[in-house]
Amino acid sequence: MANRFGASSLHQRDPRSALFENYNAGASSRNASSSPAPRGYGYNGGGGVGGYSGGGGYSGGGGYGEREDSAQGFSSATPNSRGQYSDAVLNELESQNNDQVEGIMGKVRQLKSMTIAIGDEIRESSALAEKMNDNFEGARVRIRGTMNRMLIMSQKTGNAKRERERRVNRADSGKKGRKKERKKERKKERHNG
Repeated sequence: MANRFGASSLHQRDPRSALFENYNAGASSRNASSSPAPRGYGYNGGGGVGGYSGGGGYSGGGGYGEREDSAQGFSSATPNSRGQYSDAVLNELESQNNDQVEGIMGKVRQLKSMTIAIGDEIRESSALAEKMNDNFEGARVRIRGTMNRMLIMSQKTGNAKRERERRVNRADSGKKGRKKERKKERKKERHNG
């Protein structure tokens, strides 16, 4: 039974363990003679833990991860002679990864909210600029109409003024002509008398 579990390839080279395959170069160079005796999934070799004895089915060669002594616990990210990591190490790394992913997602949410706020400000600014352009266009049209009316009024005023000047000139010329005629008549009377 122990050989069957030891030779199982179910937990061989988990993809997550590839992250640390170069972490400890010395650990991968150890041979089988210098490695400690094969142990199980972190269970004590003596008295059983959780109902499992040290010589039970979970002990023996080729267990998933190398077990340290019960007082020491697992070593930090150190593989066993087969390059395998304990479940506790992998779970801790996964927990750290989840924490980092959660932090990144929080930053992404903040960035998204900031982007939405910036988009709202841009839309409001665009609407305000368009409204200002409309106001400027309306003011331009009103000023142009006012200038046209002023030009027409000035033209009318100029025509009326010229007409008055013509009438005055005509009246003056008529008076001068009558004066000349009177002078001529007086000269004739004097000459005849």
